[in-house]
Amino acid sequence: MSQSRFAGAEHGAGMSALGLLGLSILKGGAGWITGSKALLADACHSAADTAAATTAYLEMRRVGHAPRAHLDKRKLPPEAVAGIVFSALLLVGGIEIAISSLRRMIRGVEEAPGWSAVAVIIFGIVVREGLVRYRRKYESGLGMRADSSRGESRSDIFASLTALVGTVGAMTGDIFDVPSLYFLDPAAGIVIGVFVMKSGYQLVHGVIRSADADTLDEVDAQTLLEAVQRVDGVVAVDGLKARELGHYVIVDLTIRVNPRITVFEGQDIAHRVRRQLTKRFLHITDANVHVQPFDPGYPYKSNHQEEELGAFVQ
Repeated sequence: MSQSRFAGAEHGAGMSALGLLGLSILKGGAGWITGSKALLADACHSAADTAAATTAYLEMRRVGHAPRAHLDKRKLPPEAVAGIVFSALLLVGGIEIAISSLRRMIRGVEEAPGWSAVAVIIFGIVVREGLVRYRRKYESGLGMRADSSRGESRSDIFASLTALVGTVGAMTGDIFDVPSLYFLDPAAGIVIGVFVMKSGYQLVHGVIRSADADTLDEVDAQTLLEAVQRVDGVVAVDGLKARELGHYVIVDLTIRVNPRITVFEGQDIAHRVRRQLTKRFLHITDANVHVQPFDPGYPYKSNHQEEELGAFVQ
């Protein structure tokens, strides 16, 4: 993949993280002012989305700035450590939100949160969907797979809809003078708190799996291997690995070339391999291609060996 396309993907991930950060701050402030437990829980869930997006952005930024650096596999990269810290905070936040909402229900709810909380939740749903559509459109414009994010968990929309049901239900109780409906708001907070804890677990699980997962599926590996072997000048392929960056993939491989060619010719072959992978497989954002000489014993023989063989035949 060209540097411009990788930079574009990094820019899109950064904009998505900033948008989610602003959304979580808005929801949190509105939830604090209105006293809506559902909106506070929804803000915490948006913070979970922000943490996931930020972790993906940091990893893309690190790989983009030093794409061919060899990392110590025994150490977690900085973004993995940040992701684990975010996950711990989210787990604590989800538990706190659920407990706080439960206490609110036990002590009794005396008033509804207000229509301003409903308006903020609806606005948040619109903005969140706008961010998703923006990212998909941005990825499509970069030549990446438009369906790369269809498989992702959309617990964010379920959390917002749960908050909307809770606040609207509480406001309905206020309109028709049914105080028992006030409990819908903290009840929604409990449900969303569970969503937040689940998001925290998924984030830490994904970070650890991404840090350890360097192998490809057998079918995908064979497809990539065949594509690399079609490049003229490639004799053999070693150590084909992949790393996931959110919805993107970075491939790391070593190719074996004729030991008689120059370093410049070897780098040219590596460039063609990288271009072959990023052009044919749109979900591959970059390919780190390392060039090594092939074993001179076969199929390339040195002149000295040929002279010895000729003398032996005579």
